[in-house]
Amino acid sequence: MTASFSGNNGVAARVEELLREQLLELGEDPDTLAPHLIMQSMQCEVYPDQSMVYIWRDIPILRVVPEKTADGVLWRMFTREDEPVEE
Repeated sequence: MTASFSGNNGVAARVEELLREQLLELGEDPDTLAPHLIMQSMQCEVYPDQSMVYIWRDIPILRVVPEKTADGVLWRMFTREDEPVEE
């Protein structure tokens, strides 16, 4: 699933929603996981271009990429099933 958001409103909520969906697809129920287990198993790598990759137990599950536009920043989100298209 690819999603795009401009500005900061709703970006964090959408990231959380996509992470939850991806965990559920991997057979993990985020509602039943203890916070310390999530902390041990989830990793977020942030790159110099401000893009981020969320990794669950060595499996990249969500990529968040900023794209600068005339109106600000557009955040593109790619799940495991998506392949971002290089422009």
